[in-house]
Amino acid sequence: MPGWTLYDAGSAPPHPKWIHARDRYQFATNGYMVIRNVIPESLVANAVRDIADFVGADLADSGTWYRAPAVLDGVVPMHHAQSFWEIRQHPNLYQVFSEHFGTGRLRVDINRCMFRPPVHPKHPTRSLGDIHWDTDPQADEEPTLQAVVLLSPIGNDRGGFQCIPEIYRNLRTWLKENLRTDEVFDFRHAALRHPGTIQVEANAGDIIIWSTKLPHGSAVNRSSQPRMAMFVTLQPPQDSQALRDQIKELWLTKRAPEHWRDLPSQLDPEPGPPAELTELGRKLLGLHPW
Repeated sequence: MPGWTLYDAGSAPPHPKWIHARDRYQFATNGYMVIRNVIPESLVANAVRDIADFVGADLADSGTWYRAPAVLDGVVPMHHAQSFWEIRQHPNLYQVFSEHFGTGRLRVDINRCMFRPPVHPKHPTRSLGDIHWDTDPQADEEPTLQAVVLLSPIGNDRGGFQCIPEIYRNLRTWLKENLRTDEVFDFRHAALRHPGTIQVEANAGDIIIWSTKLPHGSAVNRSSQPRMAMFVTLQPPQDSQALRDQIKELWLTKRAPEHWRDLPSQLDPEPGPPAELTELGRKLLGLHPW
């Protein structure tokens, strides 16, 4: 990769390019940050093409946007398109997460994507704008990161990322005041309604990174275009040979993570050879040492 130098494993980037003091303050106080213009337009366009092809959508013909089963709620069970791996192993994405964690030693996850057309009276949907957590906010362990690469603009009722920073800032108090000790808290289906809910505005190629302690969700898409996005996170690797082997196997066999298999329309395995990887991609996947 001409012009790109990997950081020494365990060292922080010497001069932050992407994450600045205002971004860290935003993350600390509101639980999320938006990093702009990370993924080039050409890579965004390739991913958009592959997602549209998978769901059978012609982006110029709204009559083709609603072919996916409603039960998927916009989730596209595709994980291994070459365009996805081009984004996962892009140096800009790598540097963003290197700056956040202060280390160049990272491991990529294998996640899926989204194609959520506008709400339509003739097409049933589960996209009601519910807000939830993906991990238990009552747990004592340190929060981890989640992230999404935007493949279309969001905000202003475009069906994008929404969250409740007020609850994030006062999480312990909110949990104490709103949860009974004798009830099981279904945090994945919390369906929160709160006056402090905000919709984040961002553009294709931007990345939203948020804490697992932040209640979040997708707003209802009331625009005239589908919302498209790809979930991807780079994090310091766990010291687990079994986990490293599992991630390598998923790439090699082009299968979804086990807990996401058997969704409607899913191809298992996805067709074609494994995605081509750069040297950085092979390090992120664990095929080559840092």
